[in-house]
Amino acid sequence: MSKFNFRKKKLSAKDQALQEELVNQYFDKIDLGNLPESNDHGVEFNQDKIYSRITSAMDGAEKPATAFNKRWLVAASLLAGLCFSAYIYRNAILDYVSPVVTKQITAANGKIMNVTLADGTKVWLNGGSKLTYPEKFRGDKREITLVGEAFLDVTHDTQRAFIVHTGAISTQVLGTSFNVKAYPEDHFVKVDVLTGKVGVIGKAQNNKGSQTIFLTPAQEVMFDKDNNLAVKKEAIDVGVLTAWKDGELVFKNMPLPEVVNSIEHRFNIKINTDINLVRCSISANFTNVSLVNIMKIISKLVKGKAVQEGTGYRLKGKGC
Repeated sequence: MSKFNFRKKKLSAKDQALQEELVNQYFDKIDLGNLPESNDHGVEFNQDKIYSRITSAMDGAEKPATAFNKRWLVAASLLAGLCFSAYIYRNAILDYVSPVVTKQITAANGKIMNVTLADGTKVWLNGGSKLTYPEKFRGDKREITLVGEAFLDVTHDTQRAFIVHTGAISTQVLGTSFNVKAYPEDHFVKVDVLTGKVGVIGKAQNNKGSQTIFLTPAQEVMFDKDNNLAVKKEAIDVGVLTAWKDGELVFKNMPLPEVVNSIEHRFNIKINTDINLVRCSISANFTNVSLVNIMKIISKLVKGKAVQEGTGYRLKGKGC
């Protein structure tokens, strides 16, 4: 294991105890918090340097020059192996010694919540959404899980990518602001970028590997969850799409099903829509407009009518 040659010499019990104590002291001084992260290209581990440090300490102690024997070789090799494992598995060791607490917040329908994560990233959570995140980030990635819709202003960190998991879709950035919409009832996952650059990764299909689409400001990608097809759009009005985080309810040429979905989460109601209306698109500003008036306006825009159905509504009409 080591390139050094040692002569077999019998040590006194006192010298053996001294060697073991020096080994223990060296390992006790290792600060796992200051060890470098492992990386995809492998790691460098200077075993000679570790050996030199310990032997220097032993040379400084008052003991016979015959101190190096086979037992010391075993001890030094064991130390090297332990240090190497600490170097490689630093985060696993830290997770075992000091587990990171996982937190979860849920925004009820009709409510908008916001939270600042450990790295300073700000998250706005739309009604009917759930966010799962660690109390602190550890390692070379910052990962969270989202169900629903959220706007994120991610703190820039070139060393640690920020990843949002939404089912089979992952959105990865270093530092940017973007909107993710992934409600369970929707047939799509939609990502809109306000600033910076975003990589959206879809699940592998037909054994061809994962699909990654890169977005820059004013771009959008929509993944169809049923067949994993992605459609990329450019020159979108991100300000309109993210107005919800400021309590606004604004739509610009948006498909009726998406409009209905937003209204359901804002007012905590159920709206059933006739199938022949799904191709309709809506442009309107419903900020501070009552639900009753919103339904009246929508019914006129789709040339139909809104009928109360229990505690909710049904939209009827011939279609647009």
